[in-house]
Amino acid sequence: MGVLLKIILISVLVYYIFKTAFRLFLPFLGRKFEQEFYKRTQAQEKIKREGEVSIQIKKDKSKKIDKDFGEYTDFEEVD
Repeated sequence: MGVLLKIILISVLVYYIFKTAFRLFLPFLGRKFEQEFYKRTQAQEKIKREGEVSIQIKKDKSKKIDKDFGEYTDFEEVD
């Protein structure tokens, strides 16, 4: 019974240590990540020259009609 109690207490202690550590270091890591992201975007913007025009064309995804799908019926008006 004593070993089980020690395992539970150590697990709870480790949990609270990690929880506190993440609360302290997560904002620091977030700021570090934000600064690195900002540097990369600035570097990419410097690559483009002023006045340079870039055109991106999206492929036209037209619907393809399957000829084997359904049957066409010509309707007539009935008086």
